[in-house]
Amino acid sequence: MPITDKQSMLSKLDEVAAIRALDSQDQFGMVAGLPGQLFDAYEAGGRVVLDHGGEVGGIAVAGMGGSAIGADVIASVYDAELPSPMVTVRGYNLPHWISSRSLVFVVSYSGNTEETISCLNEALERGCRIICLSTGGKVSEIAVANGLPFIEVPSSLQPRAAMGWLSVPIAACLESLGLIEAVEEDVREAASVLGRLGELYGLENQSASNPAKQLAVDLFDRIPVIYGSEVTAVAALRWKCQINENAKSLAFNHQFPELNHNEIVGWEYPQSDLERFRVIYLTDGKLHPQNVKRMDVTAELLESYVGEIRRYASSGECRLARLLSSINLGDYVSLYLAVLNGIDPSPVERIENLKKRLA
Repeated sequence: MPITDKQSMLSKLDEVAAIRALDSQDQFGMVAGLPGQLFDAYEAGGRVVLDHGGEVGGIAVAGMGGSAIGADVIASVYDAELPSPMVTVRGYNLPHWISSRSLVFVVSYSGNTEETISCLNEALERGCRIICLSTGGKVSEIAVANGLPFIEVPSSLQPRAAMGWLSVPIAACLESLGLIEAVEEDVREAASVLGRLGELYGLENQSASNPAKQLAVDLFDRIPVIYGSEVTAVAALRWKCQINENAKSLAFNHQFPELNHNEIVGWEYPQSDLERFRVIYLTDGKLHPQNVKRMDVTAELLESYVGEIRRYASSGECRLARLLSSINLGDYVSLYLAVLNGIDPSPVERIENLKKRLA
C-alpha cells in the first residue's frame, strides 16, 4: 500500500476518543482487564465445593466458541501433568469413553448453548462428576436442580472477552482435586506478563511503538493465516476466531508439524489470489528443535508465494503466561482491524440470527 495510506491508517488507530465511541461494549477495556480477570477467576474456582473421592477416569470440557477456547488453553498448558486425558467437546455428544468415573466441565457463558446442554444431560445420565460454569440460564437451573458444583461467571462481558473466567476456574478445580499443581503461581506470572503487554498493545500507546497497531495495518484488506506449534497452536486458533468475530473478516490457522504434511502443498494455486494472504508465525522459546527447524524451512519454501512471514514470540516462563501472551496480541490486533474496517467489534449478528433460526 502507498506509505501515505499506511500512515493514515496508523493515525486512525491513535484516535482514542473516536475508537472508544465506536467500541460500544468496551471490548478494548475487556481485553485490558484480563490480568485482573485471571485473579478473580482463580479465586472463584478455588471456592467451589468439590467431590474429592475416587480416581478420575478422563476429563471432558463441553463448550462452544468462546466457552470452549478456555478448555483448549488449560489442556495445552497442563497436559503433561494431568493423569488422565482432557478433551474439549464441541458438539452435542460426549465421547463414548466418558463414564461415571469421568470429570465433566460444562462451560456455557450464556448458560443456554444447546450443544453444551445436550452434553450436560448426557453427563447426568452417565453419572459423571460434573462442574458447571455459566452466567446463569439453563445450565444454572440444571446445576441447582441436581446439586452440582456451579461457578457463576460475571454477565458483563462478551463470551470471547471472558477468557480468564472460562479457563482459569477449570485449572483451579483441577488443582483442588490434586490433579495439577502451582496454578496460583502460573496465574500470577501470566497476569504480570499481560499487564506489561497491555501497556504496549493498548489504545493509549501510539502506533509508532505499538506492534499490535502496526500489524493490524499490515493485515488490513488481507487474509491472515496464523501458524503456531505446541503451546502456541491454541493461540493460532484463538487469533483466527477473534479476527472472525471482532473484525468480521476471514482468517485461517494451522499448526506445525501437521501443516508440513498437507497445507504446505496448497500454497501454489490459485496464483492470482495468493498475494491476498499474509502468514504469521506464533513462536515460543521452548519449542521442540525440529519444529523450530520446520518453521525456518517452511518460511524459505513459502517466501516467494507469500512474501515476508511475520514472527511473534511468546513472553514469560510458565506455559500459561506464554500461551496467554501469544493470545493477547491477537486479541488486540482483531480489535484494531475492526476499527480499520469501520465497525463495532462487539455485535455478531450472523451468530444471533443463526440461533434464532435454529430455535
